[in-house]
Amino acid sequence: MRVSSFQFIQRNLNNISGRTFEANQQLAQMSSGKRVQYASDDPVSANGILNYKQELRKLDQYQNNIKLAENRLRREEWALGSAETLTQQVKEIMLGANNPAMTQQERDAFGVELQNRVDELLDLANTQDEFGQYIFGGFQTDTAPFTRQPDGSVVYSGDSGQRDMTVGDNVKVGLNHDGELVFGGVPNPRGDFTVRYDLVDNDRSDHLRVEWAHIDDKAAFTDAHPYTLSFADGTTPGELEVTITDKDGNASVPVAYQPGTPLTVDGVEITIKGEAAAGDEITLSSTVSDGTGQDLRDVFEVLNRAKDWLASDGHNPTGQSELIDVLDELDAMAGHFTRVRADTGNRMQRLDNQKLTHEDMTLTLEKLRGGMEDLDYAKATGEFSQTMVALQATQSMFGKVQSMSLFNYI
Repeated sequence: MRVSSFQFIQRNLNNISGRTFEANQQLAQMSSGKRVQYASDDPVSANGILNYKQELRKLDQYQNNIKLAENRLRREEWALGSAETLTQQVKEIMLGANNPAMTQQERDAFGVELQNRVDELLDLANTQDEFGQYIFGGFQTDTAPFTRQPDGSVVYSGDSGQRDMTVGDNVKVGLNHDGELVFGGVPNPRGDFTVRYDLVDNDRSDHLRVEWAHIDDKAAFTDAHPYTLSFADGTTPGELEVTITDKDGNASVPVAYQPGTPLTVDGVEITIKGEAAAGDEITLSSTVSDGTGQDLRDVFEVLNRAKDWLASDGHNPTGQSELIDVLDELDAMAGHFTRVRADTGNRMQRLDNQKLTHEDMTLTLEKLRGGMEDLDYAKATGEFSQTMVALQATQSMFGKVQSMSLFNYI
């Protein structure tokens, strides 16, 4: 078979061009550090690399979501911690004001201090995040959820919505607790009823108080409250009797008062302790109407009750019994803030765990991606050296063979 000079030259030029292209490609890989720069370099690996990069971008977005969620939950935790501190300060004010020798002017000073704590708590209830959104407003984040009314009460205008943030595949974490739960969900330390006292003004060794008033039999509960418990002299000398009258004026059969012995009316179990006197009256009212649910207290109602106590002469049997209730409600407030704060802490812990999970997965995916995409410099350097040797040999051989001719040997 005869090979023309043109075919010979073309074949060698193609060989040189191929070696040159291969060398340039290897140089580009060593420059970028990537073995696969284009899908055509390795279609199978390119598809795997694309999938890994998509997973890495998703993990990166989850990590950004976690940072945002952490910032908002930290803001809420700070507000709840401050609310705990304010509650403790209010309790100290009440205990400090419980001094019979104190003048009304001094009590008024305590009242001003208490009002400042109420104002601070209202500010905390209207806390905003870094974007100016109200964290305790539920889904209503653009307007202040708590507003003070002319009578001193505080109204909640938010909702019970919880905003969630996706921080992993099928993993969501709540960013907030709504204000109705945080500031209106304090469990009543007396059970299901709010207690009011109207006691005879005399000396007592043990203050009269309702320890517990709970709807024990929901089927028997008739929503006949408020109930009035009236104490009167019994038929036996030195004995007191208790009569319970409902809102319609229906009175129970008088029973002997024995501190700590439960009384029952309409499925409600009532436990009273302390020293009673003839003429004492206790009123029980509740927000529970059908025997279900729970009587929850509003923190601002509790604080307003504390203000009312400071504004009156609380150094009498009625005032001392009221004070016991107020202090117990403040303890319930502090415990409620602590529980909500603990739930916030649990959410932050979950974010920390999720963050570590994503970091571990990111390292794994980066290693797998790198094994497919990144260049092995030692191997690439060796291959480049071989390519250059082959290119130089091809060029040298082509130059020598091209100059060969039969005329040189004649």
